[in-house]
Amino acid sequence: MITKKTAAKIWECYREIECAQKLLDDNAPQLKDAFGRRRHLQLGVPSGSDSHRLFNVNPSLAESVIRSHIASKQAELVSANEQARIELASSEDVMILRPEEAPYEAGGGKIE
Repeated sequence: MITKKTAAKIWECYREIECAQKLLDDNAPQLKDAFGRRRHLQLGVPSGSDSHRLFNVNPSLAESVIRSHIASKQAELVSANEQARIELASSEDVMILRPEEAPYEAGGGKIE
């Protein structure tokens, strides 16, 4: 069985890739503001009262950061998928049979 941590990591990678790709697709070929104007963007790190923000980030730089983020999450996804394979392989010690392969009848009697 895949652990909750591994499943969450796989989900998070897919979600980040999808959101980042949508951001690029919706704003291609150049990133634009809410009014459709090509403008410099903001890059921020929210952390309560100690948040930090850069203003006037060039759109081409922002696009390269987003593409780099996608590539990073794709690499993490490969790793998480491999971890899932390992977890599934280790759980193969537990035999799961289809109903027709079970050594007992549905009513509980042993098949001879």
